[in-house]
Amino acid sequence: MAQQRKRGLQGLTGGLIGLLIWGGAAWGQDPVVRIETDLVSIDVRVVETRSGRAREGLTVEDFAVFEDGVRQQVVSFEGSEGALHLALLIDTSGSAREELATMRRAAGQFFDLLRPQDRLALVQFQREVELLRDLTSDRNRLEAGLQLLRSGSGTSFYDALQLATAEVLGSVRGRKAILALTDGVDSYGHLRYEEILPELERGGVTVYALEVETERFTEAGMRRDCRAPSHFEFSPKQLRKYLAEEKKGRAGEKGASISAETPHCRLTDAERVTINRQLYQTARRELRELTERTGGRVLPAGLAGSTGGTAALQELTEAYAQIAEELRTVYTLAYYPRNDRRDGAWRSLRVEVNRPGLTARTRPGYRATTR
Repeated sequence: MAQQRKRGLQGLTGGLIGLLIWGGAAWGQDPVVRIETDLVSIDVRVVETRSGRAREGLTVEDFAVFEDGVRQQVVSFEGSEGALHLALLIDTSGSAREELATMRRAAGQFFDLLRPQDRLALVQFQREVELLRDLTSDRNRLEAGLQLLRSGSGTSFYDALQLATAEVLGSVRGRKAILALTDGVDSYGHLRYEEILPELERGGVTVYALEVETERFTEAGMRRDCRAPSHFEFSPKQLRKYLAEEKKGRAGEKGASISAETPHCRLTDAERVTINRQLYQTARRELRELTERTGGRVLPAGLAGSTGGTAALQELTEAYAQIAEELRTVYTLAYYPRNDRRDGAWRSLRVEVNRPGLTARTRPGYRATTR
């Protein structure tokens, strides 16, 4: 029987925890920053300014690194041949039962894009978060792990991010990233967004989101009569989030007449639509913020509402292919910062490439360690 591990929430444990961030111009952001003790490692993707094509074959002399405007001395340099360490997070809640076959096929094609030295872990999440395969380069084990995907209800997205960051990738040195196939709406689990974001900034991973559009599907389920077996309900965690957002948007005005303990079936149809719409607006904003802050980006996955056909498969596989290409074409530069304070402050970053017609894409900053 395939070995599986289910994980609850754990804090970031001891050892060296690095920070890998990607970022850059417009929406095409690339990986970037790790901190191991005082060493800052920056992953940089260089592209031709006009075409956007990746440019390889550069040397350390082609780069200049600045932290808070101060030039840093690069102490190590690595080309794009280094191994990748990836965690693939797949949201199997909601409409996933209609899409599992497409998810499996697209993920399998993504495995084919990895190099022999690359390792990948497979995590599924719904109400529970489950590590189906730990980091491995064995494609057969990964394919077998895909067969363990099962649909369910509820979404513990932030808990899944922490499992991947702390347990799967926490002790890994080198390039590492999380790829999350999700709509970004978190309904269960222990962590809140305000807690997971700083962990991701310090945790050593780039986060890419393959965004599934599920709003209409979820709204239909929320509006169903509570006597219908297929009806959906907001969790108390979702209602608390909605109320917090509403309070921010209605400063000084009278707030909603509901609370986090209001039974779902007491909500009017209009209230259910309003709450659902606000939760999705918040999820989209937060998904973009956490990917940008960690140096990744959001790509459309095009699954929800489809029949899992050729178009859906093509869009998803193209998104995977874009991510694989970006992850493979990076340079890694490391330095000991001239500012050695461990104050948890945000440090701005800038990388220049000393060749005309080329642009260095890297995240504009990182969060300093506090230890």
